[in-house]
Amino acid sequence: MIILGLVAGYFTLFAAGIGVALLIMRGSRRINPIECACLAWLFGVGVVSLLLWLGGMFATGIVLQCFVTAACLTLVILGWRAKQRNQLHFSLPRPSNSVEWVLAGLLLVELVTISFVSLKHTVGWDGLLNWEIKARYAFLNSGVLPGSYYLSPGRAFSHPEYPLALPFTELWLYLWMGEPHQFWIKTVFPLFYIAGALLVGLFICRLSGKRWLGLLVALLIPFVPFVTASSGGVTVGYADIPISVFYVTALAYLLCSVERDLRYSFAAYVAALTLIPWIKSEGLILWSLLAVMGLIIGLRQHRLRLFIIAILPGLFLITVWRFYLQVRHCVSPSDFAPPTLQLFIDNLDRLPTIGRIALAEITDTGLWSIFWLLVLVAVIYLLIARNLSRLLLAIGVLGPIVLYSLTYVFSAWPSYTAHVTSSLPRLLLHVMPAAWLAIGLALSIATTETGKLESKRG
Repeated sequence: MIILGLVAGYFTLFAAGIGVALLIMRGSRRINPIECACLAWLFGVGVVSLLLWLGGMFATGIVLQCFVTAACLTLVILGWRAKQRNQLHFSLPRPSNSVEWVLAGLLLVELVTISFVSLKHTVGWDGLLNWEIKARYAFLNSGVLPGSYYLSPGRAFSHPEYPLALPFTELWLYLWMGEPHQFWIKTVFPLFYIAGALLVGLFICRLSGKRWLGLLVALLIPFVPFVTASSGGVTVGYADIPISVFYVTALAYLLCSVERDLRYSFAAYVAALTLIPWIKSEGLILWSLLAVMGLIIGLRQHRLRLFIIAILPGLFLITVWRFYLQVRHCVSPSDFAPPTLQLFIDNLDRLPTIGRIALAEITDTGLWSIFWLLVLVAVIYLLIARNLSRLLLAIGVLGPIVLYSLTYVFSAWPSYTAHVTSSLPRLLLHVMPAAWLAIGLALSIATTETGKLESKRG
């Protein structure tokens, strides 16, 4: 029964996501089933968790579960009707030569291996005491987090102020399985990695026109040791890989809307952008950066009104969540002091130390190998390309690193250096897929220039 419940939970979640993905992609001529499946997972997580949270304000138990299930099935019906009405067809691109076939085969083996290793690995500290604990509390309280959870100072260690996308995705599986079975919720996190790797490869292919390059970069991602062998990686159930996937998805679709003007790219950008702050608190920084980048594009393309409208759903979600926490009298987080200009000025002397720690982190080859060296070279290539979308991608890689580092100026830890060393490595994971996208596009520029030079010599 547990397995059947797990399958039903995933089926309804993917149904909601497929419905949203099809509604978004209805402006496309053809639908890539791999892209659709990846988006279905991301949007399914967002839709189901939001419905559980909002529906939990009015219903509990089986009524809440039936409400969310009905909404999921309604979405997939609406999406399928939109597909039929617009006469869209699924079209799976096939590898065109032996190199692409080999790379695709290796990528498939790699994804299966990572999924297997994730199931064998235990869930880490944050996975248990920030995310799973919320799912368990809600399951034991008929699908709704008890009000006492937000009030209790004794539970402040589990960050009750964190958004509920991941814990309520786990809750959804618990509700269908009928018990809070920790082993099976480990299946959630490899799906984020798989979606991220496939989307990065797809975006590189779409923006560069080189499928082999997209497959190669997707294949190289786990060769960064921190991705699979450290806290925050794919195997320990943390939120850092999931939020990185939402971030690169929103960023890449923004670039596609600029460079290729695909009709559905802008809608996909809006959907992914809206969900970023619902994954983790740091998503507010990523959301703000992407929103500003969108407004810049809006000014340049004389579509400012459209981009202002695009940021409203995310702004609404952020505001409603903050209001909800205030109504619940949620205990205040203790990691950071309230940011003020005076505090920033008083703590400016921290910046050199923060910079040294950050530099030591990205040069730690035991954790990152030569990844950040490749990123540096890629960013230089993108900056000298004199192309708006490439410039935005460079900002999308460097911006979060700078902004995250600046937040430690407001650290309330007794030792702010300990705060930096304990959390910055995981925050760097948030830009890792976007950095791989930058590496892929920089390689595309380099190979194109090399080809031109060789043709001139010939």
